[in-house]
Formats: sequence, structure tokens, C-alpha cells
Amino acid sequence: MGEHGHPEAPTNEVHPLHFFLLITGGLTVGFGIVNLIGSFGWTGGDINSDLSQTGFTGLDQIGWLPGADTSVPLVILGALLLVFANATAWKQTGGY
Repeated sequence: MGEHGHPEAPTNEVHPLHFFLLITGGLTVGFGIVNLIGSFGWTGGDINSDLSQTGFTGLDQIGWLPGADTSVPLVILGALLLVFANATAWKQTGGY
């Protein structure tokens, strides 16, 4: 009888594409998270510098800064790369 209908045996080899996707995705998410630190704030400078303009707490003035234009897409792209790498590796190894 032929081997029809039987999945391939799982292998423990690391495919170069998975290695590349995991490293690239991890670095991309890391850079995005580090850049998120400076992505929120008040565009007028330090929020504690002038209470007459910002109010007592200044929470109404907090918003996106120009750094968020790159950091948020980096986090999303890196997460997608990691999910894709994990999904394809999961199929190749049979779930283990």
C-alpha cells in the first residue's frame, strides 16, 4: 500500500526562513516598543513646563507625537512576522 493520506513526519530542523522571520520579527517589535516611549506626550514641550497652558494635570493635552507614526507600524509588522513564523513552524513540526 502506498503512503497516501499520511502527513509527513515532523522534523526538528530549523528552517532558515523561520529563523529569519523570528529574528526579524523580534527585532522589529523590540525597536517599535522602544520607540513607543517617546510617542506620546504634549506637542508643546514638557508637560510640566507651563501649567497655565496645560491645566492642572495636563492629561487633556496628551496625544500622539510624530514618533508614533513609525513605532506603531513597527510593533504591528513585527507581531505579524512572529505570528506567521510561529504558524508555519507549527505546521512543519506537527504541533510540537
